[in-house]
Amino acid sequence: MFRLSILLILTVCMYAGLWSAGFVWDDIPLIVQNQAIADGAVGPLFTSDLWADSGAGEVSSGYYRPLVLLSFALDRWLFDLNPMGYHFHSLGWHLLAVVGLYRLCREFIGVDAAFVAATVFAVHPVQSEVVSWIAARNDLMAAALGFLALSLVWKEGQTSAAQWLGSMLLTLMACLSKETALLLPVLLITADVARNRRVGLWTRVSAPLLGVILVVGLRVWLGIGGSTLPSAGGWLLFVQSGLHWLGIMGSAFLSPWPISSARDLSWISLTPTPQIFAGIFFWLFLCFIAWIAAGERRRIVIMGMVWVCVLLGLTVVPTADKGGFGDRFLYWPMSGLAVIVGVTCASWWRTFVPALLIPAAIVLYVRMPDWQNDRALWGAAVRDVPTPTNELSLGHALTLHSRHKRAHVNFVSALAGEGMDVEACAPIVGSAMRAGLSQHAFRMGVWAQGRGCTESGVFNGWMATAAAMTGDWGLAQKWSEAEPADPKGRSRVVQAAIARRKGDLERYAEIEKTWLGERPLDVQVGALIGRDGLDPLER
Repeated sequence: MFRLSILLILTVCMYAGLWSAGFVWDDIPLIVQNQAIADGAVGPLFTSDLWADSGAGEVSSGYYRPLVLLSFALDRWLFDLNPMGYHFHSLGWHLLAVVGLYRLCREFIGVDAAFVAATVFAVHPVQSEVVSWIAARNDLMAAALGFLALSLVWKEGQTSAAQWLGSMLLTLMACLSKETALLLPVLLITADVARNRRVGLWTRVSAPLLGVILVVGLRVWLGIGGSTLPSAGGWLLFVQSGLHWLGIMGSAFLSPWPISSARDLSWISLTPTPQIFAGIFFWLFLCFIAWIAAGERRRIVIMGMVWVCVLLGLTVVPTADKGGFGDRFLYWPMSGLAVIVGVTCASWWRTFVPALLIPAAIVLYVRMPDWQNDRALWGAAVRDVPTPTNELSLGHALTLHSRHKRAHVNFVSALAGEGMDVEACAPIVGSAMRAGLSQHAFRMGVWAQGRGCTESGVFNGWMATAAAMTGDWGLAQKWSEAEPADPKGRSRVVQAAIARRKGDLERYAEIEKTWLGERPLDVQVGALIGRDGLDPLER
């Protein structure tokens, strides 16, 4: 336990950079803007979708993770919106998961091998996305609770009623943290097969299995989960990208660089070929290790490979559904790899552990600043994986900080390459408008159309406003009447301005009567047609 305690202390030191990290990415809508968390009401957390009350609007993710939301609510009560407390809480769950995995490994591969496995799981840099990203705490909680649940029924033979009940309850809690824990019975069965243990197997498996059944029944009763199934197009895209995906995931296990990168199936072909080959080599190397191993060691290596494949295979569903994937999907599969490395390197752990700790500490020290804010995170993503989607995300992050000219550059990059992210079509006009470049905004809108952008409500509204700001009221009218209408109301402001310029007071009164915007219509119209000095974009 002394070595494990030192490992936990070193892990905390390696993640010291998190104390200056902030809220990033999904942290904003899921935590900062989540009304249910702000209200402190527990009931809604257990009866609705993960994203039901978030700041992302009406989103049905199909994820049911009430215990994670409850942990965020606790943080909100303790720390308000100070992110340091949230990060400290998340790191605590990671340390608990390390302890849980160590307890499992110690029982069947020995103390030295367990220490090696715990070290790999604790400090491998690929784990940093889950540890550093508050919104990814679901993996930390589910793994910690899940490993502890297995540890209570891990030993062969008689299982006490208290152990059985504890395993069932911990499994229930793990599944209420993230869906990956639904595989806990499978992990227990494969481990027993690898150890040639049969006595009391089904009695022990029944504890986590009942926990899984209860959670599945609760999800069905609440009607949560259907939207997690990918569409036919999503499955087709994944099949087409399968080899690249396998290579990327394998290379992430093999190499700690780059980390903190967001990837998308749509741009997976842009991945450098050497990286794909390195990943494929990794999978072949695992098979080679299993082939040269003998006896019980071979069975344990195969068990680790099964854990890696099963746990990584489960991530195929959200990848095909959402299109995005990243290092966070490797947190649970790392436990299987840790078992393989532990049983393989146990005899020379004194050399292996320092050889892993030193480079891991360097990489984490260099990359922890990526999590300070959205600009740093997406800047790292663009640097490491320069896809159109990452360019778009960096542009949005810069927009939140009113760096509109710099954001405009990223929106242009999202459309200018071999591939393009059509979500940048409207922002490319809007960012130029916010920067005060009306003529340039309209020209870029025309250019975006030439690149293949189709008309959308927001795009139409920005083009109408840009034309009006440049004095071309004919084009302004054309764009303001284009369908679909701008949900932000910019098209109606332009229409009202046209009516006011023409002296059509009846039409103006009709628009004003149905106006629902937060800022008075008269003020915006007056600014748009130059009757006062107000900025029409201040909305």
